[in-house]
Amino acid sequence: MSVKKDLFRFKQFVVAQEQTAMKVGTDGVLLGAWADIKMAKNILDIGAGTGLIALMCAQRQPLANIDAIEIDPAAAHQATENFKNSKWSKRLQLIHSDFIMFVPEKKYDVIISNPPYFDENNLNSNQQRAIARHNQQLSLEELISRSKKILQPKGSIQLILPADKLETVKQIIRQEQLFLNKLCFVKGHAKAKVKRILVKISHIDKPLKESHLIIEYSRHHYTDDYIQLTRDFYLKM
Repeated sequence: MSVKKDLFRFKQFVVAQEQTAMKVGTDGVLLGAWADIKMAKNILDIGAGTGLIALMCAQRQPLANIDAIEIDPAAAHQATENFKNSKWSKRLQLIHSDFIMFVPEKKYDVIISNPPYFDENNLNSNQQRAIARHNQQLSLEELISRSKKILQPKGSIQLILPADKLETVKQIIRQEQLFLNKLCFVKGHAKAKVKRILVKISHIDKPLKESHLIIEYSRHHYTDDYIQLTRDFYLKM
């Protein structure tokens, strides 16, 4: 029996996602659209999932080669197929590995990740989804510490995280002698609490640039800022 394809169509690529625990979501699109990659030649996407963020980077930066690392076999296979079916297949490489064991031969200009961030309590019973969503496989501290070791001197680490991780990430950055360069607070709507933060971290000490983003005025009525950010990707933007 053939598996029915679960497809998410963007303007320039299609993401098949029937084999992956974590489907295309707002977090991945936000990070892929927001990240500063304009000067990047080598990009690493940690925890590739479907390959969404890597594909967005390939679309945005035509000079970049993008490596994407994924620990889950089914997700790794799915991302590989999505890369092959894109117009940027020659610049995209899927590495099926645990990031903790990953030893690349090069350093990266941008390391980007929508990392696992749920704590050990209330673990999901679905093991594949648990690996994708929980920090039991890769803690935030390990992610940043190991990323630092394979980052170019002028490179950056760019992440999307729950808002309540801000103080944690600041503490880790201080420990690693890194600097927070950009910080964006994300709300679902104007009256909502800040739900996510987008961060850019580097070796370079320079003034912090803070911004705010509201996604919707009301259900499916998107703000001008969100439309501007994502219009190159979503079909109906």
